[in-house]
Amino acid sequence: MVQGTTQIYGVIGDPISHSLSPSLHNPAFAALGIDAVYVTFRVSPSSLEDALRGLLALNVQGINVTVPHKSEVFQYVDEVTDTARRIGAINTLRNDSGHWIGENTDATGFIRSLEPLGLSLPGSSVGMLGAGGAAKGVAVGLLEAGVSRLFITNRSYDRATVLAELLKASFGQQSVSAVSLEELEKKELNLLVNTTTVGSEGHSSPAKLSRFDKLGAVTDIIYRPSRTPLLLEAEKLGLPNLNGGGMLLYQGISAFSFWTRRTAPEIIMRKALDEYLSKL
Repeated sequence: MVQGTTQIYGVIGDPISHSLSPSLHNPAFAALGIDAVYVTFRVSPSSLEDALRGLLALNVQGINVTVPHKSEVFQYVDEVTDTARRIGAINTLRNDSGHWIGENTDATGFIRSLEPLGLSLPGSSVGMLGAGGAAKGVAVGLLEAGVSRLFITNRSYDRATVLAELLKASFGQQSVSAVSLEELEKKELNLLVNTTTVGSEGHSSPAKLSRFDKLGAVTDIIYRPSRTPLLLEAEKLGLPNLNGGGMLLYQGISAFSFWTRRTAPEIIMRKALDEYLSKL
């Protein structure tokens, strides 16, 4: 029951009605006996500054940040973690005595999601499709995990080059390069990651896996549909593969702990997410 002592958490974005975050966090609060509720806030880009000030004034304790605000929110926070600064985007805010602290849990969420594949990331070679906002978090996570070669391809080659140069500034000892899709297909890759939205409608794929010379595993950060055309082809080729459900779960777990300073109830959150996704 929501009452005068109930703490408020939520997510801001535009659009926002599709967010699965309430289905993750509300069961977690209940499981730990925390008097809190997680809600969605639709915030347009033109209202972002006013919204963040208003949420602080209302003593909202924590916020997730999604499209299109992850980069713009930087100018309205008081403190930023090293990971968020490296990524250049914020997806989680914590109210610290009236000040916003910005974090990004995408990197840790993505890396934890790879555990079922049993990959040894240090020293490995990874190809990444896409160079947008989601790609930054994935790339930082991979490089922090010790990947030695990261190849980035994007429909706009210039955008891939810009991202590669940004990453080199923070990870100079590791090899990061922008390549064409044709060049990527000739690389020996331990893992191929799709960070684009291609496949979210279930009709097209960002790449033809049969064209790759050597490929170890495939992951797609899309979780709806659970089996994208890219992952369906991976299955046909006998390649280990994962969708984005794990990344969604683990970035949520990291955000929960960042807000509450408590260990998130992973089993409860996983069960809640699985139940929700099974109905889609």
